Amino acid sequence: MAKDLGVLKYDPNTEAFQSRAQWKKADNCRKQWVERWSWLLDERKLAQAEADAIRQETASVLPHVIGKTESTKSLKPVPSTSSGIIGWLAAKPDCQLEIYTSWIAKVPMRLPDTWDDKKYLG
Repeated sequence: MAKDLGVLKYDPNTEAFQSRAQWKKADNCRKQWVERWSWLLDERKLAQAEADAIRQETASVLPHVIGKTESTKSLKPVPSTSSGIIGWLAAKPDCQLEIYTSWIAKVPMRLPDTWDDKKYLG
């Protein structure tokens, strides 16, 4: 009668059997991966070693960019108030933000309109 109503009956033995079958499949797949694909790990190590050698060779030839030296900025003392967390860092002279200029160095000029150019023939 339960099948007539569309209600599935829960069987713990079937569930346990299916769980064990899934675990066995996963274990077999793990063992097969080691047998079939473990050579990829060795290939990856070789490729990584070659890439590192090329990277070092290239780095020795290319000119190096000299960056800023590390600064000794200190963030201490931290304010003890809860509202002092926001904005206190920029108030310190060592940690003030730099002002950047516009990325457009020269404002582009508008091209003359062809209708206004009396010498335009095209």
